[in-house]
Amino acid sequence: MENLSLQEIINILKPAIGARMLTQEQKDAYEQGLSLLEGASNARSFIENSRKFKDYHRRTRQMIAYLNSYSSSQANAASSSAADKRRVGRPTKQEQEAYAELQKKKAMEEAKQSLFPNLKPDTTVQPLTYNGIVANPNGESIAATMPNLMQLRPFLSTALQEQVNTVRDLRSEMASKAEQAKTMAEANEKAISQGKSAIYTEDEIAELATRAVEIESDILPEIFKAVDREMGECYLRLSEKTGDPEYIAYAKKAFTIDPQTLRTQFKPFYEKALARDPLFAEQVAEKIANDRPEVKAARDAAAKHKAEADARIKYILRKDKLSTQTRVKGIKERIDQLRQDYSDIVTEEELSGYEAILTKTIEEAKEDPKHKKK
Repeated sequence: MENLSLQEIINILKPAIGARMLTQEQKDAYEQGLSLLEGASNARSFIENSRKFKDYHRRTRQMIAYLNSYSSSQANAASSSAADKRRVGRPTKQEQEAYAELQKKKAMEEAKQSLFPNLKPDTTVQPLTYNGIVANPNGESIAATMPNLMQLRPFLSTALQEQVNTVRDLRSEMASKAEQAKTMAEANEKAISQGKSAIYTEDEIAELATRAVEIESDILPEIFKAVDREMGECYLRLSEKTGDPEYIAYAKKAFTIDPQTLRTQFKPFYEKALARDPLFAEQVAEKIANDRPEVKAARDAAAKHKAEADARIKYILRKDKLSTQTRVKGIKERIDQLRQDYSDIVTEEELSGYEAILTKTIEEAKEDPKHKKK
């Protein structure tokens, strides 16, 4: 990408505020912004942490704020130099102390914001907030009508129920790790401002920060997406026109709420799942069709039919049996059965191969001493 002006960088990054991923153009613009901010002393920690963690999507709003601040400071510096005469000479002791205190405050605030800026919940990914569901994908309040995460557990698969049980612990761990990382960063800044060495290494802080980001950006969203899919499937199964009659009957028996009322409450989950995967409804419809009793019965019958044919073929192909008249009779019977009852599975070419085995067995059986004696 060609070199961009400060305003061009800001224009490219603005649409990325709140996004969970940046486009390549936005990433390039962000990196050019970092290079541009190297001339700003108050952005040093922000630049270092951005390049270390590479979590540009979480820092986009900060980047724009820094760029705007940098632009203003440059303009102010230019106007001040043109209008005012700068005092030449060594700063007074009071000026030095005031400057040091200002820099210390900036560094500590920057340390707080650079690692974990204040984020608004992403309702397109997380259907549930800390205190229950707040809004549907259209931003309309549904807190009074939708169930919370614990209330959804009976409708979820066993595996997903186990994951849902970990959500509270994961949130606690995320908050704890984030707070630890911020506290350690602040302690380092304080020690450095006092002329001392940093107390904690960057790796120690990064390990905590990375875990918090992993929980927030990967683990929890994956659980919420899985909840959306399974509840979206419940929504489709509860449809009186195209749903699953057996599931509707089960819902009427197992739950006190009317199935169609449940379906209304589950609709936002379906909408989210469909927005992520346009084929979601088709996949569930196919699954419902395959779960129908008559389809299951036909599938089971076909499997049983094939297993019976396989058992007869296995008998014919056995090599651990002696070539006796009894075995000749058994092979003949099974070849006849395969030809009459299992022609949909066994081809004539395969039957010819089995008949060749029969012919060989007959020849070997003639040499059987018991046969000769008779």
